[in-house]
Amino acid sequence: MKTQSSASLTEPVYDHILNLILNMELKPGDRIPEVTIAQELGVSRTPVRNALKQLENEGLVVIYPNRFVQVATYDDEMIQNLGIMRIAVDSMAVRLAIFRGSNEDFHRLRTLAEKCCIIDENAGRLERIRNDYLFHLQLSIIARNPVLEKYQSQFLRQMEVMLSYRFVEAMTASVTHLMIADAIEARDEELAVKLTATHLAEFYHLKENFPFLLKNTHLL
Repeated sequence: MKTQSSASLTEPVYDHILNLILNMELKPGDRIPEVTIAQELGVSRTPVRNALKQLENEGLVVIYPNRFVQVATYDDEMIQNLGIMRIAVDSMAVRLAIFRGSNEDFHRLRTLAEKCCIIDENAGRLERIRNDYLFHLQLSIIARNPVLEKYQSQFLRQMEVMLSYRFVEAMTASVTHLMIADAIEARDEELAVKLTATHLAEFYHLKENFPFLLKNTHLL
C-alpha cells in the first residue's frame, strides 16, 4: 500500500476501521489504535487519520486532539433523536420518490424489500443490517435530492454502527419494507408516509414517548 498516495489509501483504511466497528472488534468507547492499524495495513498514519476524520464527520468516532480517538457511544436519548430525524428525512424521501420516481425505480425498491424479507428469515445480523441500510438508501436515491441523500447516508451509517452492538434490542416492526414499497409503487403518498413513519417509530421505540410523530395516522 505504501506506493499509493494518502488520498487513495483513505477509503480502504476507512472500510477497514468501519468493519472493525461493525464486527464489534472495536466496541463503543474503545480507543482506536492508530499506530497498530497503520502497521497492520502497511501505511503511514496520514491515511489512518484521514479515515478517522471521515468517520468523525459521520458521527461514528470521537477525536480528542493530541490525545486519542474512540468509537462513539449511543445512549437511549441519542438513539431516539436519531429515530426522530430519520422519520423526518424518510417521510420527505417517500414524498419525493413518489413525485420523481419511475416504475423502474419502484421495481428496484421492491426487489430490495423482497430481499429484506428473505434476509430477515435466514441471514445473520450484519447481513440483515446491511440490507435494511440499502433499502432506505435506495429510497433517498429515488428522491433525487443530493442534500437529502447526504444526510440520509449519515443517519443510516450511524444506525448501522448502533445496531452492530444493540441488535438484540432492535424491535421487529409490524410494518415491513415490502408494505412501504407496495404503497410507493401504487403512488399512494398518504399511506406510504404513514407506513414509513410507523415503521421507524416502532423500530426506535418512539410511539409511547413521542406520539405526536404519528399524529393523524390510523396506524398508531
